[in-house]
Amino acid sequence: MLTVCQSDMVNALGRSQNTVITRVRGLEYSHGQNGARRYRLADVLPTIKPKDRQHVPALFELAADDGEELWAGDNAVPRARRIEAWLRSEQLERAFGARVTFTNALAASVQSSVLFEHLEALRLKLILTDPVLKWTVLGDADALPPFEHWAVPYAITNARYENLNFEEKEAA
Repeated sequence: MLTVCQSDMVNALGRSQNTVITRVRGLEYSHGQNGARRYRLADVLPTIKPKDRQHVPALFELAADDGEELWAGDNAVPRARRIEAWLRSEQLERAFGARVTFTNALAASVQSSVLFEHLEALRLKLILTDPVLKWTVLGDADALPPFEHWAVPYAITNARYENLNFEEKEAA
């Protein structure tokens, strides 16, 4: 999973520490080296304003990779919906293409229908995985996994019942 700390965001975006703290307030984090808060890059991206979008590649470069590319994480559906709402049209097209490729690979690989009970959630959460996130946001085709080998492990790792009708409540 790709994660960034607040200093990564300050360096990549050229924003003050206070601005970064305000933007990531409420996001889940883990503790990294020296107690630094590490945030999932997929959760940080929707906090980036349009005027800072040109700095997104630098944020990817500064991100630490823990090697876990399959697990979408907890509370994945609302997180996936947030990032999807942040994406631009060409990025949404790439996400759609990745979902189609994933679905085809899963259909070709699976003899059981059990995983297909979770297909819509799996397709939605796909964007939270590092390879698909890199492809979708940056257009990095080399990041895409070999879906024919990757689809089943991803599906097994992330298949669970989740509410797909999540709607984020707006602050009053």
